[in-house]
This record gives sequence, structure tokens and C-alpha cells, in this order.
Amino acid sequence: MKIFNILILLALFCSTSFGQSPAPKIKILLLGTFHFNQSLDSDSRLHSHLFTDQRQKEVEDLVNKLVAFKPDKIFLEFTQKDQVFYDSIYTDYLHGKEPARRNTKANEYFQLGMKTAKKLRLKKVTGVNYQPEELSDSLYKPKNDVDRAVQNLYKVLGSNNDSSRTNDKFYDLPFPYKLPKLDSVLQNSTLSQFLLYLNSPLKLQRDDYTNWNYLYSMGSGNDMSFTDYVGTFWYGANVRNFNNILRQADYGKDRCYLLIYGSSHIPFLKFLFSMHPYFDVVNLTDVLK
Repeated sequence: MKIFNILILLALFCSTSFGQSPAPKIKILLLGTFHFNQSLDSDSRLHSHLFTDQRQKEVEDLVNKLVAFKPDKIFLEFTQKDQVFYDSIYTDYLHGKEPARRNTKANEYFQLGMKTAKKLRLKKVTGVNYQPEELSDSLYKPKNDVDRAVQNLYKVLGSNNDSSRTNDKFYDLPFPYKLPKLDSVLQNSTLSQFLLYLNSPLKLQRDDYTNWNYLYSMGSGNDMSFTDYVGTFWYGANVRNFNNILRQADYGKDRCYLLIYGSSHIPFLKFLFSMHPYFDVVNLTDVLK
């Protein structure tokens, strides 16, 4: 009888919940990138040849695809403290002046974010990146008890030389799929094609596995210090990035957002936005195809 009652309740829940009209959602496009200006260095593993006529045509093609998405706001991977600097760069660009510094001009903030924003006549681009490195600054003053605890964790982990590992044979297993070298892919691709590769599930999975798997093996028993490090200073930082976007949301007015960020950040940010009832994560392939 109890099972029958539970089934009746579930049926009523489904009929009332799924029969409702879905709430409007803000579409968000998560574009994972490499850092364009770093590819200019002679010792870089990536050589984008960004300022050749061909690459600039590819940038224009990519920008036009992003413009067609019509984002109301564009979010980029610089910190809020650098907002004034990038506001000045964007203001100059709106008046026809490109950045004088080659490194700034090559950055994806300018090449993708600002070029897209200008075509859409947006007033600004917005930095939402959180950098936990400030916690190690001797001048940094914690804002509250929670912040003080996080700062202490950061300092303790930074001085921890514990080399004990658990189940290292499993953690040391190599990534099971062989992927081509990034520069080889880049040299044989347009920028749009290359960015689609950077955002492919297998590539993102490999990055996450190789970046953090070793740290998960550190410690034994209840010692999860290095796991806490990953949780706080990688996933935790991305939660902060996510929240910086939520703080800018104008629900009821905004329809679409564009986030341009380092590709390794994308999987967790995609998870956070996909779990939010007022966001709809757009398939990147649909935009860049």
C-alpha cells in the first residue's frame, strides 16, 4: 500500500512539474581558448601566426560567428582590478585606435572579445576572473573568518612537502587515448576549427586528468590536504568565476552571454551553468560550424 501511495505521489509530481511552461533562460556560449598572445613567444608550444593575413581573416570569420550569436554581455578572463585598464583599451578601439603593445593586441580579449563587442556596439567587455594568488600576498587582508581560513589553507599547503601517496599505481596510469600535438592541429586548422578541437570532450578530459590526477594521489587515510587544494584553488576559483557572472546577470533583459576563457576552465563552468535553472548552455559547434 505504501509503495502504491508513493507511485501516486510521483505521478502527481510529474504531471504538475513537467506540465508547467519552462521559465525563460539566458543562453550562454562558453568558448574555451588558448591564450593568443602567449603563442607569439618563440619558445611557445603553439605558433598561431596571428598577424598574417590568413589568420586575421580567420579571426574576422570567428568574430562574425560570435556576432551572429548576439550576446548582450561578453565576459573575459581578466580580473576586476584590471577592468579600468581594459576599459581604456576598449574605449580607444571604439575610436579607431588599436592597442600599441603587440602583446595586448594579440590577446584573445582584444582579438575576439573586443572585436565582437565593437560590432555589437556593446558599451564594454567585463572581466570576471578570480585569482587566488592574492591570498599569498603579505598585504592581503582577509575579509571575514571564512576568507581567513582559506588564506591559512593556502599558506599551509604552499609549505607542505608531504610526498606520501595512496594507490599510486592507479593514479599513475597514463591517459588512455593518444591525442595529436596541439601545434600540429593548429597548423592544419582554421582558428574556428582549432577552438572546436580545444573544446572537444576528449581534449578537455585529458587536460583535467593530467592537471590534477597526481595531486589526488597525495596523502593517505583522512589526509585530503592536496585534494582540498584542488577543490579550493581550482574548482573553488571557478565557482567564484561563475558567481562573478551571476552578479552581472540582468534577468528579464539579457538574452545571451558570451564567455571567452581558457579551455581548461570550461568543463566545470559548463557543469555549473547547466545546473542553473535560468541558463541554457549553447552548443559551441552550432555557433562555430
